[in-house]
Amino acid sequence: MIGATLLGVLLALGAPAQPIPAPEAVQDAPVGRGVGDLGDVVEITVVNVDIIATDRDGRPVRDLTQQNFRVFDNGEPVEIDYFSRAGGNGGGLTVEPPQEPLSIAFFFDNTHLSVGSRSAVLDQIKDFARSQLEAGHRTAPVHAMVVAFDGELRMMQDLTTDPLALAQGLNRVEAARPILTEARNLKRRSQESFLQLMNQLNADPRRSAGSIGALRTTLSEMLAYARVLHEDSERTADAIEDVVEALAVIPGRKAFFLISDGFPARPFDRLLQNVQKRVAGRREETGVELMQSRAVDTPEGFDAPNNLYTRNSNIQGTAALATTSFQQRLSTFDLSARFVEIAARANSYRVSFYAFKPPDTDVAAATLSERVADQQKLSYLSDLRGVLHQLADDTGGRAWVSGRNVDAFFDQATRDLRSYYSLGYVLDEFIESSVHQIRVKPTPRRLRLRHRTSYVARSLRERIAERTIGALLLGWTENPHALHIDSISWDTGGGGFYDVDFTVSLPLGKLAMLEHAGNRTDQVRVVAAVLTEDGEQLPTSHIVLPLTIPARDWAQAQDQFFAVNFEYSIPRGHHRVAIGLWDENGGNGSYIRREFDVR
Repeated sequence: MIGATLLGVLLALGAPAQPIPAPEAVQDAPVGRGVGDLGDVVEITVVNVDIIATDRDGRPVRDLTQQNFRVFDNGEPVEIDYFSRAGGNGGGLTVEPPQEPLSIAFFFDNTHLSVGSRSAVLDQIKDFARSQLEAGHRTAPVHAMVVAFDGELRMMQDLTTDPLALAQGLNRVEAARPILTEARNLKRRSQESFLQLMNQLNADPRRSAGSIGALRTTLSEMLAYARVLHEDSERTADAIEDVVEALAVIPGRKAFFLISDGFPARPFDRLLQNVQKRVAGRREETGVELMQSRAVDTPEGFDAPNNLYTRNSNIQGTAALATTSFQQRLSTFDLSARFVEIAARANSYRVSFYAFKPPDTDVAAATLSERVADQQKLSYLSDLRGVLHQLADDTGGRAWVSGRNVDAFFDQATRDLRSYYSLGYVLDEFIESSVHQIRVKPTPRRLRLRHRTSYVARSLRERIAERTIGALLLGWTENPHALHIDSISWDTGGGGFYDVDFTVSLPLGKLAMLEHAGNRTDQVRVVAAVLTEDGEQLPTSHIVLPLTIPARDWAQAQDQFFAVNFEYSIPRGHHRVAIGLWDENGGNGSYIRREFDVR
């Protein structure tokens, strides 16, 4: 059973002449910063929009003012309440670093990243990471972390400002062995079946109609592969979202470097388009050529957003009824909406994605299961780059998914991180968890802007829980209220679990208790989150505590403590707990973490 109850007010030194009444725990009280009557509390949300402005040649424009931007939230114009500019007016990379904290997460998607590709770019990643941390020593702090995902999320290096510690974390990534997933076992057979069928159709286009039997057999065989592709992509999405959520606790801007060879949101979307064209008798395009991206006028290393996700690939009405059935079954594996949601949530935390697909390695440098030919064949079946583009485009970052000039990508990322505009506006009313669209119009119009395109409107309750979970996972703590875990105790429960009680206290004098109608009043929110030894994150406990103390007793009460008790059902093991507190009058919070053993 998970619960939270208020124990009452405890004394630091002796008992008060008249005990202060224990405030009552409220679950559905209004949220936000309050002054005066707690029933009149109104919540507001400040929306930040970071903007990269360039001219038509891609050069940064650094002399703009607030008047150069018009902002629209869900199509409605909003007034810009905050405006700042980072970087100087000089050219090149010698610009002034930002004056606010920056955190960088390097996420190695080892499930979808070949060893050869990873090794080929690690030295450049190390150089880039070191330069960012060194820049942070001169101005606002820059932290960086290293995470690897191989079916499980592995923290290779916590957030640090130490270049040596970060380099050691990247070295641990380099030492990681290749991951053999079920998808890789199924890949070769599915690719060969498909390519054999396409070769048959290409050899004699007139046999298309007579190849329906072979088509049906091939597509049926590939459904198992599509299911595993979907499961792999879904697990990767979960891992990306976990890191994004953990970054919520960290102040300032966040850059999420997603290093991956790519993975599909819609398995076999390119195959369906290809089969549609072949069965429909389009003879001007054949074979693999049907699956090549159209030529685009973009800088080296950047692909234009792929239009496959917006094309209608419904082939009902053609002779390939088997393909229609295959397409319908594939629709259950579509993760496109999931990545839209991840991007919107990342935008709420000022997280921008820099999606990076390393250049293809030489055949001699790759293992047998990672041959370039196999990687290319797989790309013919599914769009592996669409998710990388989508996350970058929707969060105002960059996607580098082709080309070999890797240094150019890191140079441009450096410009982004050191030269940008930050706008802010107040959102007075919103529906909790609703997705808002952002549009920024520049003046003059010839400017090109990159910025986050959406965000999730989050309540104060959600934000406190997210920051507490960030402290739980990343250890990013702050404690202006002198919050303290007094005791952790447990009794034998049932089924191998123990009823564990956490007692948390803080001095009343650390709260912004405001005087109103003869009383000192405030309202605090307290959140508890637990991570078990086996990596399971238990549901958060959340309570709201209105506090009222007679003004005449305040001089004595401010030197005293009040305590809160949380109860969880937890198995044996070495676990971790994080506690978050939000002072609504003060408009600030404390977040602490502690490890403990249940034996």
